[in-house]
Amino acid sequence: MIRLAMVLIAGAFACAAVAQPLPDAQRALFLEFASDVSGNDADVMARAKALIETPPTTLEEIGFYGMENAPPPERVLRGIISALGNEGHILQFEDKYIYEMPLVLADEGLAAFEDPLLKDPVNLFGASIAPDSAPTDAQWRTFRANFGPHVRAIETAVRQTGHELLSLNLPLGDTMFIWIATPDQARTWRNRQLYAGVNTQRYARSPVVSITVSDPAWNVYWGFLTYAFHVPEAFRDVPDYE
Repeated sequence: MIRLAMVLIAGAFACAAVAQPLPDAQRALFLEFASDVSGNDADVMARAKALIETPPTTLEEIGFYGMENAPPPERVLRGIISALGNEGHILQFEDKYIYEMPLVLADEGLAAFEDPLLKDPVNLFGASIAPDSAPTDAQWRTFRANFGPHVRAIETAVRQTGHELLSLNLPLGDTMFIWIATPDQARTWRNRQLYAGVNTQRYARSPVVSITVSDPAWNVYWGFLTYAFHVPEAFRDVPDYE
């Protein structure tokens, strides 16, 4: 009987640990972020509140692979980001489809590119490439040289529609998260840290996790482009885009 009581007490403590609520400041930050990004979308806010009350534990709820054992706040924030993406409030681009990003911005009316050569990353080669041959070294050099003007053109085109381009930076992953924010939103959230914690199970080499909002992560964009376009190793270093 004593042993059974000890087991029940231990189980109660375990349940309490799992159900431990997020700190008030963290809850408030997550709700403010979800509200501002979504325009206080009722469905998103209901989902965010539910995630905060009961941190998600499954892939379907979290929306990211391998995060089932992450700390509760990280799982909650990732679940909120997934909800924002699913409802179209944040644009999501997988690495193998990253070349579609400028085209999507244009199609959504979020950018109007004056220079057609900068609308599609494939045009950064400066010349058409025969279907049965790879780009030449000269074309790869042209691709690198055009990258800076390309991303500056994207930023300018988005700004001309009255918006600012922001990135949500999450450790690892194969997706670039883009938030088309208003200038006021950009001033509020640029360089804000949404979460900081430690996840030794998922990130053994560098367990400190930081999720932030920043200016466009063009280094990630470049990294995804090199993957999507099979850029040779000699040309993969991130070019100057400042």
